[in-house]
Amino acid sequence: MREVNFYAYETYCMVRIEERPDGPEVLSACRDIAMRVEQTLNMYDDESELSAMCRNYCPGVPYGVSEMLFYFLNINLNMAELCEGAFDPTVGALVRKWGIGSGKNVIPTEAELAALMKRTGYQHIRLLPEQCTAVIDIGGIIIDPGASGKGFAIDLIVDYLKEKKVRSACLDFGGNLYVMGSNIEENETHGVEKPGNGAWNIGIRHPDDPGKIMAQVYAKDQAVSTSSWYEHHFKRAGHIYSHLIDPSNGKTVESGLSSVTVLCDRAIYADIISTALYVLGEEKGKDVIGKLYKRTGIQTDYLACKYKR
Repeated sequence: MREVNFYAYETYCMVRIEERPDGPEVLSACRDIAMRVEQTLNMYDDESELSAMCRNYCPGVPYGVSEMLFYFLNINLNMAELCEGAFDPTVGALVRKWGIGSGKNVIPTEAELAALMKRTGYQHIRLLPEQCTAVIDIGGIIIDPGASGKGFAIDLIVDYLKEKKVRSACLDFGGNLYVMGSNIEENETHGVEKPGNGAWNIGIRHPDDPGKIMAQVYAKDQAVSTSSWYEHHFKRAGHIYSHLIDPSNGKTVESGLSSVTVLCDRAIYADIISTALYVLGEEKGKDVIGKLYKRTGIQTDYLACKYKR
């Protein structure tokens, strides 16, 4: 198999496909798609389209966006509504204030959180498809693509690979995975079909010891996304603060779960739902999965690890 590796979304990314004559060209195009998405959505790059929109929009005035940004916003807002706000892309100001993962590690005061909460809420954004515009009715909103951007990019690449009739592929964007077709490399190496009719065997890290494998899942033509406290966090006075923010109060999440892994047909849904389930907890999270299936027909499976620290 052939692969391309590159750095994007503040992590290392890999796309691997079957051996084929046009492999280098296909992989180069995959990287170009990924970089184009980052250039559009990176909230830490002042030159990105997303940053420019959040900096330049006027409350209540339609703001023109590209088709890519409109498509991204539309999915995010629909999923925020479906998740009843447990996933909310407008938490960017809160994410920046906490600074978890950037080395700042600030615990905001209650007054600071109250002020920042006035700058959040997906319901403050509406889209006008006829004009390809977004209308934001309050000032200071910052959209954070952290819980959906990598999944969005993966889906665009998978769609491209399917157009090119690629039979087998594996994408890994900082632990956000998509496996396509059969694991040809494994089947050819061992001379037998893998369990699950050529499915890919994926190890899930243990949240309390990321050096160990907690479980294994078999996936085929599915995305696999995990949300957990260990990805980015800091400890203070014996308390662990994770990078995942609860949109209902602006604080770091404490839901009774320490890890959620989601398997789904589309990577952006896996990305978003793993975050929503981590915020909601297992019981309420099941309702979100049921709503997604009823609305889209998309099947979602999950593996939840209870909080044990």
